[in-house]
Amino acid sequence: MAGTLVTGTITTKSGQTLSEADLDRLAEEAEAGFDLSTWTPRPGRPSLSASPGVHSPRIVARVPEALHRRVSARAASEGRSVSAVIRLLLEDYARDR
Repeated sequence: MAGTLVTGTITTKSGQTLSEADLDRLAEEAEAGFDLSTWTPRPGRPSLSASPGVHSPRIVARVPEALHRRVSARAASEGRSVSAVIRLLLEDYARDR
């Protein structure tokens, strides 16, 4: 990356600000090739199913923006995720009547 002018601020997903020296070091590491011999993949999210190793299917639904904002705000005020709220609602809906 020698001779390249970096303008602006680069911030990582975790919020760390990278200097030009950091970017140069990362570029040199990438050009040299990464040593993946010690890398181990991280496990995915744990299953929500009662039995271990059983896949938790994903349900995707589109909602209006205003509804999403209201649900997100209420879930946050209750200390829950939107996913947890949806699971509760689906459990109630699927319950035998």
